[in-house]
Amino acid sequence: MAVILLAAGCSSTTDGDALAGETSSATASTTPSAPTPWDPCTIPDEAIEQAGLNVDTKESGVFGRDQFGFKICGWENRPPASKYYVRIFVGFQTIDWISDTSRFDGLRPVQVGTHAATQFEQLSVSKSLNCGVAYTAGRELIMATINSDVLVDTPQYDPCTELNTLIAALGSELPS
Repeated sequence: MAVILLAAGCSSTTDGDALAGETSSATASTTPSAPTPWDPCTIPDEAIEQAGLNVDTKESGVFGRDQFGFKICGWENRPPASKYYVRIFVGFQTIDWISDTSRFDGLRPVQVGTHAATQFEQLSVSKSLNCGVAYTAGRELIMATINSDVLVDTPQYDPCTELNTLIAALGSELPS
């Protein structure tokens, strides 16, 4: 019976009445869209090249997907070295997000360019081959990681020093 009433209600109109499926601008609900973090893949290629990264290896997300509400972009260093991969994560989390002891440890304060930052280590990777750094810029958490190639037993660089140098070089392109 309700279906018949709905169908009958939708089949006829009077001048000035809205047809079924139409919404008037006065009654349309507007749901604000959720804010989106700044996308690190918008960093200009010239800045990526100047930092020593290979623009041809740019990857949006991790295997094409953003994670944990972060916009993510990554690059390898320039050939023929291709010994590490750098990812930049931007999200609306606070700096406390990296205090999660199930993911990160070794937190220590550092200066990266003009930013007071926190260096961290990922629990699931070798500390001698990888490093991370994070700081806040307004409401956004900016994180970056460096992961050395699995074929590199002993890198010719300190991962944390290399990462901090790269992020400092990209500093003017990152949110501040």
